[in-house]
Amino acid sequence: MPNVSILLSAFAYVACPGQRLYNFHMAEHDFRAAAGKKIRLERLKLGWSQEELAEKADLHPSFIGQIERGLRAASFKTLEKLGGIFGIKPADFLLEAGGGPEYKPQPLERKILGLLRGRSVREQQLVYQTIKHLFRQDRKLSK
Repeated sequence: MPNVSILLSAFAYVACPGQRLYNFHMAEHDFRAAAGKKIRLERLKLGWSQEELAEKADLHPSFIGQIERGLRAASFKTLEKLGGIFGIKPADFLLEAGGGPEYKPQPLERKILGLLRGRSVREQQLVYQTIKHLFRQDRKLSK
């Protein structure tokens, strides 16, 4: 069976020419960690919980968590599915950490974070659950 690290690196090299990618001899764990960090970054950009992403991707929430922590490897099919959800190419999950721009909250996001700052965890959870409920209701109404 061919070395997975070499296959992934070769695919990423072809799919993203000119990008800084992991070298061919990095351990498979490094690919898992890079993909996991990218998945977490993209999920947080959208303000989704692991449960919400899992629902959209038809995966188990604990599997999403394991991928994000680099404990489990995502198959290419899973990376394709997640790439479609995030609007990125599967090869983008293999880019070296720090190779892309760091996420910075938009002005409105900073305002919301400012409102939550200094509140108790219970109050923050209540605000989160309320917003999540509103978005779900909005999604149901728009169907």
